[in-house]
Amino acid sequence: SHLFFFLFNRYIQCMQALIKIALLALTLVLVFINPLSIGRVVYYSLFPLLFVLVWLFYLTSYVVSEKAVRKATTEPFSYSCFCALIPPVDDGDLIRGRLIITDKRLALFQKDAKKGGVKEVWSMDIAEVRHFTVGQLLSVRKGVTFLAEEREARFVGRRIAQDKEAITIALGWKQA
Repeated sequence: SHLFFFLFNRYIQCMQALIKIALLALTLVLVFINPLSIGRVVYYSLFPLLFVLVWLFYLTSYVVSEKAVRKATTEPFSYSCFCALIPPVDDGDLIRGRLIITDKRLALFQKDAKKGGVKEVWSMDIAEVRHFTVGQLLSVRKGVTFLAEEREARFVGRRIAQDKEAITIALGWKQA
């Protein structure tokens, strides 16, 4: 089991390296090669390949599955959603991962590039959460804000803003 997990993580790391190399090579071809020298049909057919490679890179670098979270923690959870934590000071990139809600806390798990698998990068006790709001957080993204006495946590994601009722139930509240 551990050997399989180790080999699978090495396979993913090799795939990420190959995808990076292919992205770089394809970008160089698209930027520096004249479309007439390789043919316009071939040249323009490379763009969908570029988009597929970008999607694969995103998938292998950021997306955290429920199965991976279940391997990383023994806590049962009633809610799970792939989303991104907006850094508290708004500096830096979004912290992408899977948000889970257990009986006692909220936790965000992110892919661990060095060790493989996932690691917990953020958590907040449910007892700290006073209320949460759903709405526009970034200019083009909707999300959820969890408000506590001392801090707040803002998450954006495609599905999380639509899950107000599911989040309320997972927190053990009667209404949001």
